[in-house]
Amino acid sequence: MKSLVKRNLREMVRDPLSLVFCVIFPLVMLVFMSLLFKNFDSVPPNFEIKNYACGICVFGYTFLTLYVAFQISGDKNTSFIKRIKISPTSNFSYLFSFFISGMTIALAQTILFFLVALIFGFPFDGNLFLSILYGMISASFYVVAGIFVGVICSNEKQTGPISSIFISLTSILGGVFMPVSTFTGSFATFINILPFVHTVDMISNLQTIGAGSIYPHILWVIGYTVLLTALIVLIEKCRARK
Repeated sequence: MKSLVKRNLREMVRDPLSLVFCVIFPLVMLVFMSLLFKNFDSVPPNFEIKNYACGICVFGYTFLTLYVAFQISGDKNTSFIKRIKISPTSNFSYLFSFFISGMTIALAQTILFFLVALIFGFPFDGNLFLSILYGMISASFYVVAGIFVGVICSNEKQTGPISSIFISLTSILGGVFMPVSTFTGSFATFINILPFVHTVDMISNLQTIGAGSIYPHILWVIGYTVLLTALIVLIEKCRARK
């Protein structure tokens, strides 16, 4: 397990695109928007640093979905997966190693992100540490989603389009760039049924609501994470029987 985690981390760190999209791109967006709104007399609530920083941080997690999925699907077309199958390593250990490596990247990404956010006025208080903690819960959903996409895809060409769905839905329906509170009726209900807005609201509301902001969002995020995990186990068991 330990060697698999190290191998996965090396593969992600060596890929310059993973560093660009998982770390640099969200940071550039944070810095750019923070500098932009410094010139405004009034800032929309969703673009205040205490809210916007958390949303962009979660947006960065979506790229972990892409790169975890890309690694798993890519292994299927190499001799590496053949060596795994004939080794004592179980399929569970192989997939779980991606969860550990993905969460390691997410933790480093989150700490770095909030350190930069502090420079632009993000409040340094107890809620900052809660933001990091709850952010890991949101990150776990996107890492598991990446494992799920990697399991169902047979090659890298399929991985990109499916993973981009998570990226797009989080940015549009998650409230990262626009407040979802403006939506009403059946569409608002539809948004709240999906996990994306909950992964963002769970931490973006910390500075205004406090620790109580996790409910009911945390239940939705954990529920979807468990659902995806169950689907991964079911798919792998069905393949093993065949």
